[in-house]
Amino acid sequence: MRIRKNPETLFRGRHLRRGMLLAVMIGMCAGPLTSCREAADREVEAPASPPAEPTQAVPAVEDLVPRTRFAEIAKTVGPVVVQLKTVQEVREHWYSFHRHSSESLLKSMLMRLLGLSKELVIRQEGVGSGFIVHPAGYILTNFHVVNHANEIQAVFSDGREIGAQIVAEEPRTDLALLRLQEKGPFPTAVLGDSDHLESGEWAMAAGSPLGLAQTFTVGVISATGRSHLGIASRENFIQTDASINYGNSGGPLLNINAEVVGINTAIMPTGHGIGFAIPINMARQFFKSVLEAQPVQSAWLGLEVKRSVARHENRSGVIVRSVEWKSPAWTSGLRPEDRVIRVDDTDISDANQLKQIIANGGIGVERTLTVDRSGIIKEVPIRTAEWPLRVFP
Repeated sequence: MRIRKNPETLFRGRHLRRGMLLAVMIGMCAGPLTSCREAADREVEAPASPPAEPTQAVPAVEDLVPRTRFAEIAKTVGPVVVQLKTVQEVREHWYSFHRHSSESLLKSMLMRLLGLSKELVIRQEGVGSGFIVHPAGYILTNFHVVNHANEIQAVFSDGREIGAQIVAEEPRTDLALLRLQEKGPFPTAVLGDSDHLESGEWAMAAGSPLGLAQTFTVGVISATGRSHLGIASRENFIQTDASINYGNSGGPLLNINAEVVGINTAIMPTGHGIGFAIPINMARQFFKSVLEAQPVQSAWLGLEVKRSVARHENRSGVIVRSVEWKSPAWTSGLRPEDRVIRVDDTDISDANQLKQIIANGGIGVERTLTVDRSGIIKEVPIRTAEWPLRVFP
């Protein structure tokens, strides 16, 4: 017996099954659709960027030069740096009834004999710096620091004061050598090599600026080989921005290894941070010759050049300003207004170059100067002579 189902019931059941199947399918797809949408949203909000290239970090200053390094240099060099106190006695004559600056020597002597004049001694004090270069107590400084000094006192970092006297001096390079009047041994400075300095190297100046003993300032080597400054006859200065003031003259210029590479000598009065030092290699030759009891010699011709030839004249050389009588230049026939073009095989471009070639060539060496005299070119053989140095017993 077959039971027929109601068509309406069959229709409802079929629709119920289709609805349940559709719900299941929607539920299965809902998860992936949501995940895809979230992933798409993330891509829009935070687009992917290429990986950053690795960068090399710049070393900190403390890694290159520790802060304590300059303090160590000051402690090491302090005992060999001295303050130089100088006294110059200036004598003036005061007459009992009047005084006139143009009094003749004869009248001055007559006044003294009659007892109508008396000497007034004025003590002029000065201050500079220096450093010990030999255990026996030899001090290197500038010539202008001790020039005309009647008394010299060296003040040490511990406050001791010891008298000093001049042993030798070289005005043309602004150098002087002193000796302490007490027995050593004394600590000495370590000397470096000034021929291989480069711009940008650390530099440290030591001395007594404005009388402030044991002062240290830090900077760099600004340049080397500076000349045409009008400071000395032979110029080959180191330029530095380490602070240098009056009283620093004669003190050491140090490198980062606490080695002396120069002698603080001058400043540019119209500028700031522009100081000059004599290369230590130039000073080493001077004081070593004195310590070895050898006469300090410097080649000399006896001529002074007036100027370099102007570039617009399309000519090289320098013009002779004056020639000393009976000097090597005079006996060889050089005269004022001659134009020196060449020394041996080296073309001359400025006055300082000529001085350096002659000074570094040695004593008794024959040089050949090519000279232009009123348009006539001639070669002049000349033998250098010694320019004597004052060396004190």
